[in-house]
Amino acid sequence: MEADAKSLNTIEVASKGDVSIVTVKERRIFLQITETFREELVSVIEQGANKLIVDLTHVSVMNSSGLGVLILARDKLKKRNGKIILCGMQHIMAEIFARMHLDSFFEVATDREGALKLMEGLLKKDS
Repeated sequence: MEADAKSLNTIEVASKGDVSIVTVKERRIFLQITETFREELVSVIEQGANKLIVDLTHVSVMNSSGLGVLILARDKLKKRNGKIILCGMQHIMAEIFARMHLDSFFEVATDREGALKLMEGLLKKDS
């Protein structure tokens, strides 16, 4: 059961244990929305999230700036041995990630439950 759900402009943040689950609410991440998305996602990390699942179920398109936000989040977490997993990508988003080889840069799961299991496996591997 997810607890402590908090809704912001572009994302909703919930937790399951010590894993923060960020659901992107926007269908399209580009233009002005990208800056708000960046501020909100970085804020979640700066507030202490170290195990992050980003659920992209609702996202149908994301420009390069939006992809840059995800890369920024990954880099910030990696610096402090944190983890990020993306899940719920629609077909077009998965295709973009594959073409840009971002699927080898990020851990990716089909859905939220798969992401939670993957996170558990990554943490066991690191310990």
